[in-house]
Amino acid sequence: MHPSSQTALLVFSRYPRLGKVKTRLRSILTAERCLELHTAFLLDTLDRVSLLEAACHLFMADGTDDEVLRFAQESRLPRTIQLHCQKGRDLGERMWNAYRKISSVSSKAVFLGTDTPTLPLQYIREGLKKLDQGQVVLGPVEDGGYYLLALSEARRELFQDIDWGTSAVLAQTRSKLQPQEYFLLPPWYDVDTDQDLKRLKSDLGSEFEGFPHRTTCFLEQT
Repeated sequence: MHPSSQTALLVFSRYPRLGKVKTRLRSILTAERCLELHTAFLLDTLDRVSLLEAACHLFMADGTDDEVLRFAQESRLPRTIQLHCQKGRDLGERMWNAYRKISSVSSKAVFLGTDTPTLPLQYIREGLKKLDQGQVVLGPVEDGGYYLLALSEARRELFQDIDWGTSAVLAQTRSKLQPQEYFLLPPWYDVDTDQDLKRLKSDLGSEFEGFPHRTTCFLEQT
């Protein structure tokens, strides 16, 4: 396969730093436990996407090149995962810069976060199929954002003038697209709050493809 025809999975995550991750759960978890949960989500996500036929790129925010490399070594990440630091003033600029970086070697890009540890892998596969048809693909999150954005061509406008971190993200992104230009995957949920964590525990009651074992172990101790 020619490298330019590959699909690239761009996993976006914060560097696992104490006191800086999963802060919305500090009402029920210590800073140390928030760090453990964030790390479990991140490593489980990387394991899960390894089951998909795509090149994996990990883009980390708030960490230096040395920190990201050390984390990868300590976590024994496969060397097939390509490591990057996010660069840009806001999330949109960081995503656009990441897209530009991989577009020279991959014609298709799929952005994923790490806060959906039970997201059915079939949803991502469905998105990859729609991407082959030249459509932009969006995976809606119930709080108004998205868990997935997939592109087969440069669409810089999708990263500009968006109120990142708000319930308006999905609607603002869709407003920049014609209805026939994009495909919506089924909605899913991010794990950000106490209620989300309770829902996650319930969803982990039975095995499924790409089962997030680290997250499950964490919740068994909570």
